[in-house]
Amino acid sequence: MSARRPLRRIGCAAAALALVLSVAACSSGTKTSSAAASDPAAAPTDGVLTVGLLGDIGQPPDPDIYYANNGTAIMINAYEGLVQYKNDTDQVEIAPRLAESWEVNSTNDVYTFHLRKGVTFHDGTPFTSAAVDVAFQRRIAVKGGAAYMVAGVTKVETPDDYTAVVHLDAPNTAFLSYLASPFGPKMESPTGLQANAGSDNAQTYLTTHDLGTGPYQLTTAQTGVKYTLTRYDGYWGTKSPFTTVELPVYTDPSALELAFDNGTVDTIVAALPSSSLGKYTGNSAVSNYFLPTLQGAMVTVNPSHAFFADAPARVAFLKSIDQSALVSQVLGQRSEVATTMYAKGMIPGGQDKQAISYDASALKDYVAGLPAGTEKKLVIGYANGNVNAQSMTNIVVANLQAAGLDASAQGYDTSTVFGWINDPTQGPDAFIDGNNGPDGGDPYMWGHVFWDASGGINYFGCQSTEVNDLLNQAVGTGDTATYVKAGDLYGQTGCFLNLSYNKDWVVARPWLTGVPASQNLGANELNFSLLGIGS
Repeated sequence: MSARRPLRRIGCAAAALALVLSVAACSSGTKTSSAAASDPAAAPTDGVLTVGLLGDIGQPPDPDIYYANNGTAIMINAYEGLVQYKNDTDQVEIAPRLAESWEVNSTNDVYTFHLRKGVTFHDGTPFTSAAVDVAFQRRIAVKGGAAYMVAGVTKVETPDDYTAVVHLDAPNTAFLSYLASPFGPKMESPTGLQANAGSDNAQTYLTTHDLGTGPYQLTTAQTGVKYTLTRYDGYWGTKSPFTTVELPVYTDPSALELAFDNGTVDTIVAALPSSSLGKYTGNSAVSNYFLPTLQGAMVTVNPSHAFFADAPARVAFLKSIDQSALVSQVLGQRSEVATTMYAKGMIPGGQDKQAISYDASALKDYVAGLPAGTEKKLVIGYANGNVNAQSMTNIVVANLQAAGLDASAQGYDTSTVFGWINDPTQGPDAFIDGNNGPDGGDPYMWGHVFWDASGGINYFGCQSTEVNDLLNQAVGTGDTATYVKAGDLYGQTGCFLNLSYNKDWVVARPWLTGVPASQNLGANELNFSLLGIGS
């Protein structure tokens, strides 16, 4: 239940850009600018939907390896898990996918899944319960970033072809969320894995092919250029009129915007900066959707530095941050002010209310009371390439300077950010994430990764043994009150402030239908099979 991925949400564009050497504005098989120029707003008549990617997917499109952003579109369209999060809602709710129903025993360590019949893998072989254990075992074998999700599985019983009984080594109420996560284990053809195993558990094969059951098959994978999904006609579920989905790679937002403007690209999902909001939200020829996610902007404070060594200093600093101003000035309509310790929708009724709120005088009063000679130099960090985080950091720094502190902003590469946990003294005094989030919608998946030093995104290792113990108790029982108490106590450390609830901003042609119904807050991408063509 520990382990985590590399930084996925912040600076993603910059990380991806570093991997891409050239712009692929008009890849083979993608609409050309000249063809689209005749009527860039017209619906396609050839069954091709073009979804522009900002930066390459960055990792092989192997569901047991992939642990980043852009490639999620491939993961949820070529592959399926046993469950998923429910689409078109801002509440965390587990929904069926390849399992039609399930039961959990009273001690939360045995999960029984009743599987959908009539499902086939893309190689034509039938999906049965035998595939569940194969998928779990492969995930453990390849040791990808999200292998922790099945690490607690001790055995999978298959009493018949359509029942899988999963036994865990300890009670875990987050297990369904692990399976619903876009990074959770996906079902892969056991026959295909064996036939293409090679010497690396089929990892080489899955860089350019897929072995899933999803509505689309991966038919082209050209790193840094484009990916193509082709509709699987044997799919058990809804079939879209789009027989082909092209995913061309663009290396910067302006190139991607130009492609959308000239009709080369039909839709862009969560890839444009907030600075482009004004260009599209007032344009009647464009449909804009702001869809819920588990992502948010947040502040992490470094207690290893002298100024923030004590909680009162950290709390005073966090109180000096005007959340409403940051959201309205920088993030705009794609975000709303966060009021809870966990992501929106994780705790019923918003019981996890965040105690720290804006107080313009708190930090000034704290600074005024410091002994003469106290060091007042602070550095506030952000991820290089994250324009929103940089803008928010600049505003925070200006406010710190107004409070009498010698503050400055500094950008850091992603690899540097993740090195701070080994020596927090090397990091800045605080760090602002423009967009970050957990692997899934269970509160344990939020509290563990952001507040426990072993969780993966607690950059400066600020933790409380009591909070960690409460989280570990809660994951075994699912008790909401325990999660709320853990959040309250962590809020008192002054090491963390949840700034905003971020949304996926989707820019699309007006003829593209089904956009909200195709998105769920866990995946942050569209299920292309649920999209259609309107008038």
